[in-house]
Amino acid sequence: MRRALIVSCALAVVLGVLGACGGDQEPANPVRTLEPKRTASSPSVDPGTAKNSEGCRLLTPAERRSIAGEKLNIVAPLPVIKGALLCRWVKTLSTPVTTAIKVVSQPLDVWVKNVPKQIDNLMVSGRSDGEYSDRLQAAKKTILGSPDEVSDKQACKYFSLLVEISMDKKNQTEGILFQGTQRGDYKVTWQKCAGGVHTELVYEEPGLQVSLALSQAVIRLGKTAHRRAVDQLR
Repeated sequence: MRRALIVSCALAVVLGVLGACGGDQEPANPVRTLEPKRTASSPSVDPGTAKNSEGCRLLTPAERRSIAGEKLNIVAPLPVIKGALLCRWVKTLSTPVTTAIKVVSQPLDVWVKNVPKQIDNLMVSGRSDGEYSDRLQAAKKTILGSPDEVSDKQACKYFSLLVEISMDKKNQTEGILFQGTQRGDYKVTWQKCAGGVHTELVYEEPGLQVSLALSQAVIRLGKTAHRRAVDQLR
């Protein structure tokens, strides 16, 4: 049974997983070929943490439009992660559920400090058996003991271990999942660990359903954002 890739901030209940191998080429057509009906929305705001930040330069307006089929130029406030590039673009701030793209890119020495929490969640949820318990505990001990001494290569090995436990696939440093929501639809999360950087891209849209075209578009945008993040952070 295929299990889900662990997202960087929390373990998720996953209802479907698509493969992570996708090309970097632009699709012949945008994922959305029809303009969704627009509704009144709040004007763009400057939350003071992101609108003009480097994180909001990881994806261009045209790239965001290519997946959403409409402009996503409103920047929503996000908690600041020291040393990270991050931005969340939304269709509107007037409703809690909206079309949105979030990108978070962190140097691996920042990202790896969150791994012990992921390990704790994994152990508590019972999603790791005895085969992996010793490896997880050893990883947690190493990170907590000397987090600043964990190399980029070792950090990506920890990422691969989490993927291996969740997806039964070894030596993976990239993955994508469709995560079920309480509304009965999905959001998509893509991650990559390479080049000294961990990047996570999340796409949400009311009524979103699993599709290969959407998966390919998310992978394409994720890789684009990751390349730019590596250029900025390394």
